[in-house]
Amino acid sequence: MTTARKFRVLTLASTALVLAILILQFTQVISGFWSVTLLVIVGIPVTIAWVILERRLGAEKMRDAP
Repeated sequence: MTTARKFRVLTLASTALVLAILILQFTQVISGFWSVTLLVIVGIPVTIAWVILERRLGAEKMRDAP
C-alpha cells in the first residue's frame, strides 16, 4: 500500500469516526467529556499525518523546482 493511499484511508476513517462520535454525542449516548476525549484521540494521528504529508509535498516541490 502506497503512502498516499494510507493517508487517504486514514482521512476517510477519521472522518467516519468523527461523524460517529458527534452522532453519539448529540443523541446523548456519550457525555461531552468522552466525546472530546475521543475527538482528541482521533485528531492527533490525523494532525501528524497531515504534517507529514505537507512536508513531503514541500520536499517534492523543492526537488522539482528549477
